[in-house]
Amino acid sequence: MPRIITTGHGARSRRWIFAATIFAVMAAISCPAILARPEPQQQQQGQQPAPAPPTDPSQESSSKKDPLPDTPGDSSSKKPPVPVAAEDQPKSKGAKPGVLPPEDDPAWDPFHAQQDVDVGEFYLHKGDLDAAIARFEDAVRLRANFAKPRLLLAETYEKKGDKSEALRYYKEYLQILPNPPDAKKIHEKIDKLSKK
Repeated sequence: MPRIITTGHGARSRRWIFAATIFAVMAAISCPAILARPEPQQQQQGQQPAPAPPTDPSQESSSKKDPLPDTPGDSSSKKPPVPVAAEDQPKSKGAKPGVLPPEDDPAWDPFHAQQDVDVGEFYLHKGDLDAAIARFEDAVRLRANFAKPRLLLAETYEKKGDKSEALRYYKEYLQILPNPPDAKKIHEKIDKLSKK
């Protein structure tokens, strides 16, 4: 006996899935066109108008300042072409391999200061005292009120045998952090280094 095909519940759910898929594809295709067209804003009664965009150029979004050209040959762009080769790109003074470069003259850069402390501690544990000192000094330069690299500099100079620099950084540490948890220990070290 021949098998009779019916359109039961399974066929309806397959049709619904097919229709939903088609709808999703059409929505994805037409979405950029919908978003590209500006729609007029309708102000309801009693609503205040949106504030005007800032007139100060430093307050504007960077994406508004230099729009990207639509095509590679678009001549409406005001910026010169971006250098492609690595040697063409400007080098930052503080650039280190494997570390994001800080701004050219940072007034306060806590992220890179903490990175320098972490790398300096690595060098300190490895036994490379000069490399650790360089990284701790970079951290002090990037974040003037950072006490931890000063303590680490003092301890590193003390290990290296440079008592005057160790004393200097212990005192700076106490200036920045007047009541640290290890104040008694730091004062003892200052007294010990001052006597020698």
